[in-house]
Amino acid sequence: MAVAKVSEQSVRALADPRSFERGRAYFTAGRVRRFTVDGTSVTATVAGTSVYQVRLDVARRGLAARCSCPYGKEGVFCKHCVATALAWLDAGGEVDEARAQPVPDERLREFLLDQDRAWLVDELLAAARADRALRARLDVAAGAEARTAYDARALRARLERAIEIGDFVHYGSAHSYVQGVDDALDEVAGLVGAGFPDAAVKLVEYALELLDGAAWQVDDSDGGIGDAIGRAEEIHLAACAAGEPDPVALAESLVARALASDYEVFLNVLPDYEPILGPTGMARYRELIESTWRDLPPAEPHDYSGRRFVVNYLMEQLAESTGGADALIEVLSRNVTSGADVLRIAERLCADGRDGEALDWLERGLAEFPPDQRLRSLAADCHLRAGRQAEAGELLWANFAERPTLDCYVALREATGQRFPAWRERAIELLRAQPSASARFNPLPYPRGAGHSTLVEVLLWEGDSDAAWQAAKDGGCRDDLWLRLARDRASAQPEDAIPILLAAADQAIGHKNRDFYRIAARLLSEARPLFIRCDRAADFESRLAELRAEHRAKRALREELDKAGL
Repeated sequence: MAVAKVSEQSVRALADPRSFERGRAYFTAGRVRRFTVDGTSVTATVAGTSVYQVRLDVARRGLAARCSCPYGKEGVFCKHCVATALAWLDAGGEVDEARAQPVPDERLREFLLDQDRAWLVDELLAAARADRALRARLDVAAGAEARTAYDARALRARLERAIEIGDFVHYGSAHSYVQGVDDALDEVAGLVGAGFPDAAVKLVEYALELLDGAAWQVDDSDGGIGDAIGRAEEIHLAACAAGEPDPVALAESLVARALASDYEVFLNVLPDYEPILGPTGMARYRELIESTWRDLPPAEPHDYSGRRFVVNYLMEQLAESTGGADALIEVLSRNVTSGADVLRIAERLCADGRDGEALDWLERGLAEFPPDQRLRSLAADCHLRAGRQAEAGELLWANFAERPTLDCYVALREATGQRFPAWRERAIELLRAQPSASARFNPLPYPRGAGHSTLVEVLLWEGDSDAAWQAAKDGGCRDDLWLRLARDRASAQPEDAIPILLAAADQAIGHKNRDFYRIAARLLSEARPLFIRCDRAADFESRLAELRAEHRAKRALREELDKAGL
């Protein structure tokens, strides 16, 4: 049966526009991994907020897809499906139609029923020699104990070969290394469906130990090690759900491995493991975490030890999962050593609509710790929800006075409403008092003051471009703002824009880089029509000739000028 022709256009038709664009971004960013084609099926994992499993089926009627993400489970052609489809098309978009047409099961069954029993036994034994899981299933059928039937030694050795490292794995080899790990983990995952989940649990725990020991020897710039650990955790959960692990032993293993790992293994087991642990396992899990948490020494400011982070995180997860906001806040309040700790407590209270309690914490944080704009902003939000506009204004003014930025100005404006004119007068006065900046567009980007940059941004935001231009002339501003002002004035005052565009082009040339030469050519192209409108076309051509003569040794610059028609 011939399959449909699939193209980027047909993929686009299956997804909504946003999903298509985000899927294309995922594909471009290299998030499609473990990509394989089997007959007319395409499978892959896609790294998003989690690692998702995608399957595409190419049939006569077109492309069908499934994904393990929430949208994919509802039958939506999601961004992960788009990314996988684009990766498959980029690889050639080929399928093996012949392989995709095996003998139907019923027909094969009829054939086997007619065969000699001895031949069938020989064929089954031959298949079992190549498939350890099949051999174990036959052993169980013959009376062996299911828990011990599967001989894991060969797969354990395969995991060691795949994961253990003799030397550092550099970036160029990291993808192949991770692919080898994934392939070994796939074999472990197959044990779950084959009826040997207990063996899979032990093997995946061994794999996690190996990964924890080897990860530091891999250039993991692309996040492949994290994906492999996530994949191993998925297999562990599936195997525990399929088997009958001892709940107390499982709880002890989850806690011990989380505390021992340098790579955040088993940090987020709740709520997924709760049904597996049951009341007995959850009681032991809670007992171990609470005991370890209580044994932590009192927190000190700037204590960022890995163990403290893990223990606190596990305790917070446990509290949130089983006791809600109050339990979580009780845990968080034990380790308040900074404004950031206060912020977490206040944000959780605000999320539950408990603004009064949040304000108590925020006031404490502002009194006990160094100034923190985030605390003031959240306190201002609480006051505004209670109708206390004046209190909110005072807090947001303190933010602006401490760090006069456009964002702080806008927040003050939006919070104070009709009272803003008085605040605006103070704000503009403060901004005009800022130190002036040095000359704009240095040949090279040496650090210099921002001058009246915020004042310029504020005036532009308010729509007063003439006042913004004057503020820039009086006190200077950042180079990007000069360019913005120049382009804003180009239509009405081209003579103001010309020197800024030329100075910016000179600065770009000073970087001695083709990308900047391209920017310089674009700036000169912007300047040319302005010269013409000012009846100075000859001046522009003269300036361009001088520039070419001065930089005649820069071949890349000449090429970019030529491309721009200059």
